[in-house]
Amino acid sequence: MKKKILFFLNNSYIVSKDPQHIFPFIFGGIGLLFFIFELFDWIYKENWDYLDTILLLTSIGLVIFFAIYYFTIPLKQVIYNRYDGLITFPGFLWNNAITMKFKSIRMLHAGGALGSPTADMLYVKRPDKLIGSKYMLHVGGNLDTNLSFIVWYMDKNRPLPNGDAFDDYRKKEYKRRKEEGFPPPLFRTFIPTDEFKLKWRIERDKHWKDIISTNKNGDVSHQLWQSAENIALHGEWKEVVPQ
Repeated sequence: MKKKILFFLNNSYIVSKDPQHIFPFIFGGIGLLFFIFELFDWIYKENWDYLDTILLLTSIGLVIFFAIYYFTIPLKQVIYNRYDGLITFPGFLWNNAITMKFKSIRMLHAGGALGSPTADMLYVKRPDKLIGSKYMLHVGGNLDTNLSFIVWYMDKNRPLPNGDAFDDYRKKEYKRRKEEGFPPPLFRTFIPTDEFKLKWRIERDKHWKDIISTNKNGDVSHQLWQSAENIALHGEWKEVVPQ
């Protein structure tokens, strides 16, 4: 994970930056270029028509709109709430932020043509049907990296993801899960989520452990083994699949 895209990180929350502050520069700049072009066209063109007027007014409108948006843009950030299983992400333009249960959100991938820099990016679908109803999730990496990291972090019954950014919180997280009787994981995984220390993994494996296997066709499968005591305490594991 790239720390430069984060505001805050610990074992309970990740608060990441949102790049929407650059949009007014991009689209406002495009509007300004059109305005300059149409202004020169108005000065030197002999046959000025209604289409030129529309383009000139549209470009002025874009510049004014994005200038206002830049100075009035609300706080835009994404909050991953590990313990409560919630994700908060910005609304479109001036709309309020949206908070949803992680297990209820719909994720999708979209992007440009094959090989383009925007291909296969991870998005979360906003609950409204208006324009701007999907929001890109990004914690540093490609589609698979983003999805794997987010699902892993949001599963509070697993250890924290790999990376030294979490090292100061691993012991606290392990003790919490141990005190809770090692509840089984919330989400299916095809990535081994080992404990930070071998003795921690041995202790957890007494209660539950992932069985991740690959057949001769390369298909990966996941099963979870639970001890009888773990089933009696927490119930038999039933996966929750983010949609």
